[in-house]
Amino acid sequence: MLNAIQQQLTIPTDGLLTIRSPKLKPGLPVQVIVLFQDSSFAPEQEPYDEVQPMPLWLDSAAANKERMTFTYQKKVFLAVVPIEDVEVIKQLKNTIDNETHDTSETVQDSTSGDTLPILTELLAQVATKKEPMTLTYQKMLFLALVPIEQVEMIEQLEDCIDNADADDALKEEGSIPWEQVKKELGL
Repeated sequence: MLNAIQQQLTIPTDGLLTIRSPKLKPGLPVQVIVLFQDSSFAPEQEPYDEVQPMPLWLDSAAANKERMTFTYQKKVFLAVVPIEDVEVIKQLKNTIDNETHDTSETVQDSTSGDTLPILTELLAQVATKKEPMTLTYQKMLFLALVPIEQVEMIEQLEDCIDNADADDALKEEGSIPWEQVKKELGL
């Protein structure tokens, strides 16, 4: 699961930022993203390419086969899952379909020349319509987009991803069964 630290900072004259948190341990690999409040100071961004309309983190998630969750502008929740996680995708889709008592709208990008709207347009659509949507990105990632007001559904989606992450952790070598931990602790 992706964790985040959010801090409000002011850029000093030397441009050097310092971020401190007890969550940051020496040797922990991190990715730093700087978001600007005032766009006049932000570097000029490339417009989205029609062939590649999604942000770079989607490509990173696809390449690293990561499960992630995000909140977009406090309006939309996103659950991102590699397409190989078929069981997790089924659980996410079932959660949405069961909560809405209907099948959610599914958007799929295609290689036939049709272009997918940029992600911000899809997020705005979910925020406005207040209806969940699922998206398959380049046949590599599955995204579930849910309006932030649907808290119970979001919690179920997060639980689904957390459970899948926990199942993966249990498969790793060197994990200790809970029964053994209890025994060692005298519980």
